Amino acid sequence: MGNNALEQLKRETKDDVRLYNCIKELYEQGVPFNELKALIPDIRRTREQLYIKRMLENNNEVLLSMISKEMSFLLDAKERQQEEEFKKLDQLIRQQQSFRKSAASAGPIKKLKQLFLPA
Repeated sequence: MGNNALEQLKRETKDDVRLYNCIKELYEQGVPFNELKALIPDIRRTREQLYIKRMLENNNEVLLSMISKEMSFLLDAKERQQEEEFKKLDQLIRQQQSFRKSAASAGPIKKLKQLFLPA
């Protein structure tokens, strides 16, 4: 038996003890045993439904946490991707400025000055 199965058995045993004590108390207060016997399946069904409800609520919390973490990861990844794109764009702009600057310094006017004004 796994640890989870042992925990479930332990909880069911405690629940059965509580159920037995409640039935015993009602019997001692004068409720006929036949009426109590008829209530047992309803009480167990209600207990199971409450257990299922708790499990679903826990699962919803876990799923919400997982989805939140995944969304956070995706947003961070998107930010990193945009940052890389901006860095590349900045590098291209700087490179273009450098090409224009070097093209302007070695342009036709500079060549004319070199022709007419020998060093």
